Amino acid sequence: MKSHSTVVQDPPTNGTAQRISVMHLIHSMAYGGIETAVINWLRKVDRTRFDVSLVCFANPGNTETPFVNSATRAGLQVETIPWHRGKPLVKSSRRLAKLMREHKVDILHTHNCYADCVGAIASRLKPARTIATVYVWADYDWKRNMIQAIDRVVLRSFDRVTAHCEDTQRKSGRLGRFPGGVGTLICGFEGRCVTMPEQERQERRRELGAANDEIVLGNVARLYPEKAHDSLLRSFKTVVARHPKAKLWISGVGPLEGAIRSQCSALGLDDRVRFLGFVEDLARMLRLFDIQVHPSHIEGVPLALCEGMAAGLPVVASAVGGIPEILDHGASGVLVRPGDEIGFADAVSHLIESPQERYRLGSAARHFMETEYSLDTAVSRVEETYYEMMRS
Repeated sequence: MKSHSTVVQDPPTNGTAQRISVMHLIHSMAYGGIETAVINWLRKVDRTRFDVSLVCFANPGNTETPFVNSATRAGLQVETIPWHRGKPLVKSSRRLAKLMREHKVDILHTHNCYADCVGAIASRLKPARTIATVYVWADYDWKRNMIQAIDRVVLRSFDRVTAHCEDTQRKSGRLGRFPGGVGTLICGFEGRCVTMPEQERQERRRELGAANDEIVLGNVARLYPEKAHDSLLRSFKTVVARHPKAKLWISGVGPLEGAIRSQCSALGLDDRVRFLGFVEDLARMLRLFDIQVHPSHIEGVPLALCEGMAAGLPVVASAVGGIPEILDHGASGVLVRPGDEIGFADAVSHLIESPQERYRLGSAARHFMETEYSLDTAVSRVEETYYEMMRS
């Protein structure tokens, strides 16, 4: 355990006491749930008790731009450290350490393997307590599995390791012994109530190519292999054969966009599928969907599902990762075995045929998000974790 020069303090009781300085470091390749969670935590944390700062990697191609723009709109200033395919660990760590000195950082909180690696080095150059949040452990391709193996080693040097759902917490416990064990820091969710007159809703749907009598399935996810868009398109092909007026709108960006579009054409679905790209105002877009579909085979707790549930959408999703922790099969949504494309199509078809079931599931999902998975609860846990670290 490395030594720290920071003075331990009890939680301040008023705005005049010294605040705890916390810096978050994230490597963002495509805006998604992790990025949303970090922004939500930081915009809600008690600023009378915490001085928060945010740093992300400046990637080739500026892939971090959607995250930076979203953070800026939330009132957060984002600073960057250099990054490229050569993995400049030393250069990036020195830059981060410089920022940590400028902000007089007490706690460095990292997200993603590369952030963990850079944070581990920087916290030696500028001593600070370190905490990492792990989102998913899974069996990927050989390269990403190797990165995960490196991360498991690096995390043993951290003062605290946390997971964002119970599934990841259990897997962390099986993968190794981390300092202080592995706690859980849920993302939490704070839905924005969007009202839209039915006439406006229908007009916006028509602008995007959906007639009044068509059922729109919506998928919100990064275009990455684990999100299973290939499986989704094959399932949707079966759905269209049964319900020719079904449509699928895909919201997201990522390196697989070209391959997914090609598959869509090969399946003869070009007139049934619309690619929305990155959607700035997701809450309003969700109002245009009838059913949310999420067939991922690797997940933590996807905030895209939280968004849909908060909007009162019925959800069909794969039973993987932390999804069963927020979606109660048959009560607030429908869970399907991962990879079961026919089962997925059957579940979607049933909801298309059952408007009352769609309403029942959507209402229950919205109630869960409003009462059981609040952002206030999540942020309170984060703040208490920081206090515990300062006292240790």
